[in-house]
Amino acid sequence: MLDLIKCEFMKLKRKKFIPFVFLSAFLFPIPITFLMATPRMLERYPNKTVLFDGLFNMVMGYGVIFLLPCIIGVIAAMLFFMERDNDTFKNLRTIPITSTQLIMAKIIVLFAFGIIFCLASMFATVICGSFSMEIHGIAYKLLVAIELGIFITAGTLPIIVLVVFFSKTYIFSILLCVFYSVASLTVETLFGTLPKWLCWLLPIPMTTLWGAGDMVKHGFPLNVTALEKIIPSTFQTVLILGLMAVISIYLIDFLYKKRGE
Repeated sequence: MLDLIKCEFMKLKRKKFIPFVFLSAFLFPIPITFLMATPRMLERYPNKTVLFDGLFNMVMGYGVIFLLPCIIGVIAAMLFFMERDNDTFKNLRTIPITSTQLIMAKIIVLFAFGIIFCLASMFATVICGSFSMEIHGIAYKLLVAIELGIFITAGTLPIIVLVVFFSKTYIFSILLCVFYSVASLTVETLFGTLPKWLCWLLPIPMTTLWGAGDMVKHGFPLNVTALEKIIPSTFQTVLILGLMAVISIYLIDFLYKKRGE
């Protein structure tokens, strides 16, 4: 399995996509840092320590939530379309690996990139914030970045099922993931009116709710009073996203086998 995972990483390395992941991690921290320096935000976060918490929350709660599903979608399209584009399904059958093993290797790579991107975004936030804010709570923020990388990737797998099912162009896959991100952010603006079951059924909004609730528990200056009844616990979040991920991986495996027939 380790050799398969290494091979999947090497495929992406040839496409020179890895540097883009690290560069994209700065897309939101830089402008949001300037936003936090405006008089309105300084009035809202008068303490430089609290100001950094606000910066971290905005980067993770808006930037990462929006951008990571798109990145995962692009990487997934590359990984799952390579055998189709290069017509190597028959060649894969001649070596002693199953399609399920190949699928699991690709899924593990997706989770790895999800964590890498969130960690890169976290460190980009620290770098940007260090110029004008008091940096603190690195250990907790590191843990949150890893958790968000896992949760958001798991929450994007249902869309990867559609990417594999339609098996269209890369542009279609990217647009599908962008639509998914925009739809998720739209739902987040309706938390106060949507029923609890619907908020939990949609993986990215549920992850946002969990993140807000967890950050408040650790002293972040967020007002979530109106959302307390719909914020899931860590156990509930892991359970729901875990079930979604298992079902999605099963469907991806089924579609991939069918495509190779």
